[in-house]
Amino acid sequence: MLNIDIIGAVDNQQHYDIETIQNLLQLGSETLMIGNEFVGRPGTRIHASDTDVIKIRTEINFNSDKSRRWIKQALAKEQQLGVHHPHKTWLLITENHDPSNTETISIASICPRLKPLHIELKATPNSAADRQQNLKLLTAVFRMYLTLAKNTNHKLDEGLSNFALSDDGAVYYLDDEYYQWDKFISFAMMLGVYIRSFEWLDESFINELGYALVELLDDIFHDEHCRVIIARQLHSLFMPQGQKEQLLQALIQTLTQIKKLPPTRAAQHSQVNGRYFALLADIHANHAALECVLNYLDAQGIHEGIVLGDIVGYNAEPRECIERLQQTNLQIIKGNHDHAVGINDTSIGFSNTAKTIVYWTVDQLSLEHRQWLKDLPAFEETEEWFAVHGAPMDPAFFYGYVYAMTYEDNLSYMQENNIRVCFHGHSHMAGVFARDKKGMDHQLTEKTVSLSPYNQLLICPGSIGQPREGCTDAQFAIYDREKQEVTFLALPYDNAPVVQKMRDENFPETLWKRLLTGK
Repeated sequence: MLNIDIIGAVDNQQHYDIETIQNLLQLGSETLMIGNEFVGRPGTRIHASDTDVIKIRTEINFNSDKSRRWIKQALAKEQQLGVHHPHKTWLLITENHDPSNTETISIASICPRLKPLHIELKATPNSAADRQQNLKLLTAVFRMYLTLAKNTNHKLDEGLSNFALSDDGAVYYLDDEYYQWDKFISFAMMLGVYIRSFEWLDESFINELGYALVELLDDIFHDEHCRVIIARQLHSLFMPQGQKEQLLQALIQTLTQIKKLPPTRAAQHSQVNGRYFALLADIHANHAALECVLNYLDAQGIHEGIVLGDIVGYNAEPRECIERLQQTNLQIIKGNHDHAVGINDTSIGFSNTAKTIVYWTVDQLSLEHRQWLKDLPAFEETEEWFAVHGAPMDPAFFYGYVYAMTYEDNLSYMQENNIRVCFHGHSHMAGVFARDKKGMDHQLTEKTVSLSPYNQLLICPGSIGQPREGCTDAQFAIYDREKQEVTFLALPYDNAPVVQKMRDENFPETLWKRLLTGK
C-alpha cells in the first residue's frame, strides 16, 4: 500500500494531485548517466513522463517525523533562495509491505519536466540564432549563480546538468543541494571547464561572453574588484596550449580591460633593480608615522619599495597619507580598508568600530582620492616575489590573515603554486613564517632573517600606523636582494599629536589608546 503526502510547493500553491503522482510512480525509473538527459548522484531515482518528473532521494533514510522535518526545511530554503521552478512540490512517500508489516519512507519531489542545459546548449551552433541562444543560456546561469552568491552567500553546483530551461524560456536550478560561497573559486573553474569542453567556442563568442559577464558582475556586486578576483583565478587554471589557452587569455583580457580596470599584474612595477627594497604596510592614516619612515628611507638612499595596503582606516589623516604616498616612487597595493573606502562598502569583514572610521574617512576624502584607492592593484608579482595585503591563499586578496592558525596552509599554497616569497600585511605582526628545505615550518622573529635556507617565506613588516604586540613605534622592513635577507625596523615618533587629532574627531577610545600601548 502506497501513501503519498504532499508537503508543499515552492510557490505555496497546489499543482499536483495524488492520482497524477501515483501514475507517474508506476512508470519505470530512468537510467542516470553522464551525458544523458537525467544525471544524478547515487541513490537518486527518477520517474518521468512527457510533462513531469519525480525525483526520489533513496539515500536519505529517516523515520516519518524526521523526514517531514527535513522536507519542510528544504522547502523553506528553496522558497528563500528562489532558484527552483515555482511548481516544484515536495512529497513524503510511505510504502507498507505486507505481510511483513514493514514500511519504506521516501523523500521525493515532483516538478515540470524541464530541458537540461547540458542538452540544450547547441553542440555545434550553426547559425547566429544558435550562438545567441547559447549566450543567453550561459548568461542566465551566471545571473542566477552570482545573484544567489551576493544575496545569500551560497553557491550552486556548477554542472550544467543542474540547470534547465522551461517552455517559457526561464532557467531554473534542478539540484537540491547548495554550498558555501567560495569567492569565485568554483565559478572561475566552471568558466575554465566551459573553455576546455565546448569545442565550438571561438574568440568572438568568448569576447561576447566576457562582456556579458562583466555587465552582470557590475550590476550584481557593484564592485570592479570582483573581476580581478576571477581573472586571477582564471590565470591559475590549467588550460591546454594553443587555441584553448588563447581563449582563456581573451576572457582574462576582457575582464581586466573594460573601464580601464587595473590589470591583474601591474606591468609598470614588474622590475625591481636596486639592492634594497622597502616593505611598508598598514599605514592606517597615521601621517606622522609614515613621514618618519619615509624620511628614514630617503636618508638611507632607498627609493624602491612597496606599500602592502591599508593606507587609510583607524587614524585621522587619510588625505595626508594618500597625498604623501603619491609623491613617492613606491609600488602600492590595496588593502581591505582602502577597498572599503574606495567603494563605500563595509559589508565584508569589518567590526562596528572599523566601519565607523571607514565612513568617517569617506566623508574626509575627495572623489579623486577615493578613486585612487579604488584603482590600486590588488597584488603585485615579480619573478622574485608575490605581494598581497592579506594572505596568498585568499582569493579576494585582502581579507585572509596570516597568523599561527593559518600560516601552514598558506605556505602549502605557495609551495603548490611555485611562490617562494610572499610579502604581506594585514596581521600587523612583524616577522617571518618559513618552510625549510626539509619541509619543516618555522616562525622567525629575529631582527634580521636570512632567506636562503628556506623554500617558502611569508614576510610581514608589521604596521607603520597601528602596530600591535606592545610596540608603539612605526614598523617596517628592508629587503636586501643581494644578501637575501630581511631586516625589521621600528622607529619612534611623536604620536601625541596623532592621538589628539583622533580625540578631537571623537574616535573610539580603543583606537587612540592602542597607539599609546601597542595593544
